[in-house]
Amino acid sequence: MTAPAGIDLYHRRRRRRQLWLAGAALLLAGAALVAMTTGAISVSPDDFLGLFGEAPTGLAQRVIWHVRLPRVVGALLGGTGFAVAGMVLQAILRNPLASPSTLGISQGAAFGAACGIMLLSLGDAAAGSQGVQLNRSPALVTLLAFGCSLATTACIVGLAALRRAGREAIVLAGVALGAFFMAGTTVIQYFADETQLASIVQWTFGDVSRATWPELRAIAVVVTAGTGYFFSQSLRFNALLAGGDVARSLGVAVSRLRLGGMVVAALMTAVIVTFFGVISFIGLVAPHMARMLVGEDARTLLPLTALIGAVLLLGADVLGRLLLAPVVLPAGVVTAFMGTPVFLFLLFGGRGSWR
Repeated sequence: MTAPAGIDLYHRRRRRRQLWLAGAALLLAGAALVAMTTGAISVSPDDFLGLFGEAPTGLAQRVIWHVRLPRVVGALLGGTGFAVAGMVLQAILRNPLASPSTLGISQGAAFGAACGIMLLSLGDAAAGSQGVQLNRSPALVTLLAFGCSLATTACIVGLAALRRAGREAIVLAGVALGAFFMAGTTVIQYFADETQLASIVQWTFGDVSRATWPELRAIAVVVTAGTGYFFSQSLRFNALLAGGDVARSLGVAVSRLRLGGMVVAALMTAVIVTFFGVISFIGLVAPHMARMLVGEDARTLLPLTALIGAVLLLGADVLGRLLLAPVVLPAGVVTAFMGTPVFLFLLFGGRGSWR
């Protein structure tokens, strides 16, 4: 007996989704290999094998372990966190324009970091360079960036809790908050001296090479826990996509799901932006690219979105090292240029265009 047409179609779609996941994983592995071998110092297979020893011994191995590997891990974690947070925010608000950057979370972190750099400079008039300022007390800059990003999140969550605030109003409020924080950052830059201005500009250019191993471990804990939480709620997010009333009829606590999802997504974004700076478009573009390939099922959409986000940020970092070598462009600059045409293509071109 032959299987019914519906079951056969389901299996074909499932195999296709699995192939997309496998292809994205292979692409990510290839991008990571390119990132590890790209640079002024050549890397041989023996250098890679040396990473599995007790400690890096040669120059190339030390470069890999202390420079390139943290960069790759940072890009993987940052791209995953931004992409997953963007996907969840789009599902919760049912708005294709929702992302950490359009909701003002990244801009809030940038404002907090600018305030920290100014306060640190005022408290230490002897600081003579941006490197000295940022290294004397990085905790102050990190704390203020994190606090402002969470304050922005609190405003968005408060608006989401209001019954009269629709999803369009929440996104518009996020855009307004983002513009407000960017205006505040501009005012700080206007009154800053040359050293302070250089420090602020350096931070606002998102760069995945900024975090050290202890910071990467903290980011890994938050991103892993947040992604695991979202994956455990995949079926509830699928129900939410059908509408709030449908989700409630299926026993989903819609208000709690939306509130928890926004808080966790904002926490992931805040931690990443605090250590890496402002990196745009990943959380906006990656979910739509994944949605065009596998559809709306969150059980497949979430892991593919995470893989695509990691590939995009890692690719941006590699391009930043190659385009104007030996000058290295920050990944945030590359994503800003790369994200605009990709976003316009997703908006107006192809079968996945928005109506």
